[in-house]
Amino acid sequence: MTISASAPAKIILFGEHAAVYGKPALAVPLPDLRVTATVLPHIKQKSGLWIHALDLGQEIVIEDVETVLRQDTPHPLALAAALILQMLGKPTPEVFIQIESQIPIASGLGSGAAISAAIVRSLAKLFDIALDLAVINEIVYQTEKFFHGNPSGIDNSVIVYERAVYFIREQPLEFIHIAAPFELVIADTGVRAPTHIAIRRVRELYDSNMPLVSAVLDEIGAIAVQARQIIETGQTEALGVLMSRNHVLLQQLAVSSPELDMLVDAALAAGAVGAKLSGGGMGGNMIALVSQDNRERVLAELRRTGAVHVLSAVVGGEG
Repeated sequence: MTISASAPAKIILFGEHAAVYGKPALAVPLPDLRVTATVLPHIKQKSGLWIHALDLGQEIVIEDVETVLRQDTPHPLALAAALILQMLGKPTPEVFIQIESQIPIASGLGSGAAISAAIVRSLAKLFDIALDLAVINEIVYQTEKFFHGNPSGIDNSVIVYERAVYFIREQPLEFIHIAAPFELVIADTGVRAPTHIAIRRVRELYDSNMPLVSAVLDEIGAIAVQARQIIETGQTEALGVLMSRNHVLLQQLAVSSPELDMLVDAALAAGAVGAKLSGGGMGGNMIALVSQDNRERVLAELRRTGAVHVLSAVVGGEG
């Protein structure tokens, strides 16, 4: 019997970078865009646990859990597997885990956290053990530290719980009620931008000009508070103005890019109600708030402007 487990992509609506500094952020899962981890017996005579990440072009071998945990900089996927095996008190299984992902790498959609979550879930299934979501979330967060250095924790939380989240660092998660569904267009610049680089850039800016950057972070946090109220009351068209203002603030933090700004401008020119970068920035994705009337026009304009991947997604409606 084939054992498999999956985890979704996520998109941050509001609060990028400010969340690292204790401000609120809003993020939602994208359940139709997923990573799947499939546990298979070894095809050839091999020892240890092998993880084959097709989209990363990598094969990771784990011979012994303790060896991985003693390393100063273990591979994040090896760490995810080692942490769950240690927590379960299980030996390293002689299996092959194949990772297949629909989520673009380093584009702000949470690919790293989703891969880690899928690995953790697949190994728990292998041993027929049901894990509490809080346990999975903590393990994935530990692996996120190796991907991003000082992550806010929002990616792993949204991906593991698969619910819209209002997030403040080191405070209990709050799940959001989406009163009325709304539609986003997501466009990928094609520029790979690891989140830890953008986080470091903001930290350097913060250290060099704390009063200015603190004011920007405060306003981003205030926008997230307003956005939650709007989402929970169903007045979602009002999100557009907040999105566009949020993008300006992220430009001030030097985490936008010419490619992102071009796509934001193209979406607005095509009729989007609002648009902003999403995620770490410096590349990756932008999002635009659209309606049924202008969705296809916005999609077409983003493709014409040079977006590598463009998709639309309905947020909410899950009750």
